[in-house]
Amino acid sequence: MADSNIEWTNKTWNPTTGCTKISKECDFCYAEVMTKRMMHMPNQPRYKLGFDVFAEHEDALGDPFKWKKERTVFVNSMSDLFHKDVTLEFLQKIFKVMNETKHTYQVLTKRHHELTKYSPFLNWTDNIWMGVSVGHVAGVRRIEELVKCGAKYKFLSVEPLVEELPDLNLEGINWLVAGGESGDNRARPIEKEWVLKVKNNCEQQGVPFFFKQWGMPKHNPNPNDPSLNKGHRYYAKGGCQLDGMFYQANPTIKNASVPIMTIFDEDYFIMDEYEGLNSIWELKSYLPLMEKLLYSQLEDNIRKNGLNDPILYFKTKDGQKLVIEGHTRLNACIKLKKKNIPTKEVKEDFKSLDDIKFWMVKHQFHRRNLTSVEKIQLAYLSKESIEKMAKDNLSKAGKNIKVDSTIDTNTEIAKLAGVGRASVVRYNAVQSKASKAIIKKLSTGEISISSAYSSVKNLPENIKPKVKIEKMIAQPKIIISIEDGKKQVDEGVIDGLLILKNESQIKSLTNNQINKFGIYLLK
Repeated sequence: MADSNIEWTNKTWNPTTGCTKISKECDFCYAEVMTKRMMHMPNQPRYKLGFDVFAEHEDALGDPFKWKKERTVFVNSMSDLFHKDVTLEFLQKIFKVMNETKHTYQVLTKRHHELTKYSPFLNWTDNIWMGVSVGHVAGVRRIEELVKCGAKYKFLSVEPLVEELPDLNLEGINWLVAGGESGDNRARPIEKEWVLKVKNNCEQQGVPFFFKQWGMPKHNPNPNDPSLNKGHRYYAKGGCQLDGMFYQANPTIKNASVPIMTIFDEDYFIMDEYEGLNSIWELKSYLPLMEKLLYSQLEDNIRKNGLNDPILYFKTKDGQKLVIEGHTRLNACIKLKKKNIPTKEVKEDFKSLDDIKFWMVKHQFHRRNLTSVEKIQLAYLSKESIEKMAKDNLSKAGKNIKVDSTIDTNTEIAKLAGVGRASVVRYNAVQSKASKAIIKKLSTGEISISSAYSSVKNLPENIKPKVKIEKMIAQPKIIISIEDGKKQVDEGVIDGLLILKNESQIKSLTNNQINKFGIYLLK
């Protein structure tokens, strides 16, 4: 009767324990592993007989009556309610509890024959969702028997999905959950094409689709899936993002939809909704996360003294409050259930999410007493955004739009960090050429950038840098006319056209710019 870590339910209730493996899906049964662990725990007497013995527990029947709030309850996460050894009498007692309480119950079985056998003798009230497992081809036959049973609402658990399924006939099915196999390194892989096929079946037949996870991180086709991070709202061991989206449809739970907010005409998944504030992963994860010890100290301080520094937010076009500073403090307040926390609106003329990210970095410089290295490291968080701006700038030039000046990444990082450009260039050189020991000493403040650079500046040139150093020799591609430039862009010869006033301006271009873009000289 524990609160559940299963993504698609609130709570588990196990009036029976023990089971018998009967299917390919059972090969790496998590209930078996958990039972072997709990059977030796004195506070878990229901599991003392082990996994191989099916047992009915009369003392568990009263548990749902004790829960004051209505829950969505997965019945028998540690067994199968329609096991061959269950008695009809005990099944009817379990159903009587479900009939007499207001919770929503999810019952899942791999034994469709027993479901068909006992269904006519059970009272299927509308709060009971009945499902079958369909993780491999042989399991598809269970769907037809499920549809015949007396439950008003029916669902499929396509988990673990261990092989490609044929197109599914989902007539009479009200919900589908799919996912990979989790556990240890023996877990079988799941293929993206299998998942997409099941999802398409659901979309074509109007069935709500829930994608639980990829099972193991190594089976996730996207190593950068943000839900692999424990701080993510939809964290799963194997991650659960599918083609950049989260599919969490769950008609058994009220308000189970994935919340989204629109920022600068783009949609983002909301991570936190608290006290009128909203956070998104792109900003929540942008700055380095606080170490566990420091977070523990912060949480303890907020518990004792409340929140002193306000959470800063930016109001979007549709009036939603987007957190742009104080994500860690907000997490602590949510955990501690603090109410009426102080907030403050930041009234800046932000035009894009990158603008907000730049502001966040600059704001940290004001909040912290940082060394030059720490400033550069923090400014480097904006490297991708700076490079994007530079590319956009060059693209404009390629479209014959006047460009006042080019953007040099090192210069912009230096401006953001409040240090000289030479310091950034030297920092790059150290990161690309220095030993791990030197880099570690630099990051911990044991040595300065100058000292670290001195150890690498005379190294042979055949050492391949990890970071491309600008101003390397490159031959500019001079374009004779705007029309010729447009033609080369269309043919993919160059990425864009950069329009300069005269030849002397070429010296200010980076190697990357010279290699990728054509140059048209006005004079």
